[in-house]
Amino acid sequence: MHAITPPEPPVRLRDLIDAMRRLGSAARNAQPHAAHVSDARGAALAVTTCDGAIVSVNRSATVLFGYAGAELAGKQFADFAHDDDRAHVEREFHANAAEAFRSFDVTLAGRTGHRLFLRVFQQSIASGGTGAPLRLLMFVEPLTSSKIDGSSDYESSAFTTWLFMGQQRERERLAAELHDGMGQALTLIKLMVEDARMRLRAGHTDDAVQLLDSTVLQIRDTIGEMRQICGELRPLALERLGLPAALSTLCRRVEKSVETLSVAFACGVEDGEIRDHLKADIFRVVQEALNNIVKHADASEVRVDLQRDGAHLLLSIHDNGSGCDNHPLRSSDARSNGLGLIGMQHRVEAQGGAFALNPGDDGGTEITARWLL
Repeated sequence: MHAITPPEPPVRLRDLIDAMRRLGSAARNAQPHAAHVSDARGAALAVTTCDGAIVSVNRSATVLFGYAGAELAGKQFADFAHDDDRAHVEREFHANAAEAFRSFDVTLAGRTGHRLFLRVFQQSIASGGTGAPLRLLMFVEPLTSSKIDGSSDYESSAFTTWLFMGQQRERERLAAELHDGMGQALTLIKLMVEDARMRLRAGHTDDAVQLLDSTVLQIRDTIGEMRQICGELRPLALERLGLPAALSTLCRRVEKSVETLSVAFACGVEDGEIRDHLKADIFRVVQEALNNIVKHADASEVRVDLQRDGAHLLLSIHDNGSGCDNHPLRSSDARSNGLGLIGMQHRVEAQGGAFALNPGDDGGTEITARWLL
């Protein structure tokens, strides 16, 4: 595969959010009866140049393809096609560059060589008039059906198939993470313990003790990775405490980890008033927003509010940091900056909610999300 170093023009986060909104609207209008499968991490997203060179990817895309973000940056998507698919992939990614939105099907391959049958939704991104045009891409596993003979079982059958494919997708992702992450870590621990045992038998006690100390650290890291995998499936705090208490715990933990940051949380709804299928997404949105603020906003205060607003549930996250217009999108920081935000938007709008990112009245940035109760 050949690498191409693409330009990195800054993209305002609001332009990126707007591109995601337009992409979602165009996709629904183009294929109103289509469905797609997405895993617990959310949509797989990428930003490319107009000729298809990858500028940025989010974490879901790295999991989908099996490569780190740094390995994907600068590559052409045609580089991830099998030889007999490459010409078709190149045509699809380079065709109709003038169109603001288009969708197409391609077959790509991940690190393991397993073929990925994907539907790509592509939307142009405003570049502020100073940089080269960019494109926002969303990769989904297509699931489309056409109603035959007016069968009343159509919707039920399609929904069952959708659930099955979603479960299978999660099983495959977990199997890969357990094999590549936990499996390799446990193998390393086994080898380190065996090495320490051999050193003890040879009388090299000091060397064995040092090696066992390193083994303990490796075990701690592995336990942390296991907890992360479990937490991505379902945050334990949600199960044990409910959403308001889980959010309060999350805010306290972030505040404790950053000495210069004050995080205030206010909640005006009870856990029982919130629909169950929204709780995990709300928790993830707050979690991602706080991560972004800690890493990028240079803020000293954050307010997280979850309140009832008439017939709606309103979430707002406001910080007094540097502001959203001052955050350019760079390939080295895509997931926790630009593409992390549009992943949040995807989570909200996939559940019928409305997402907005705006400058705060007194500076900083305000993220709001609204759902029907």
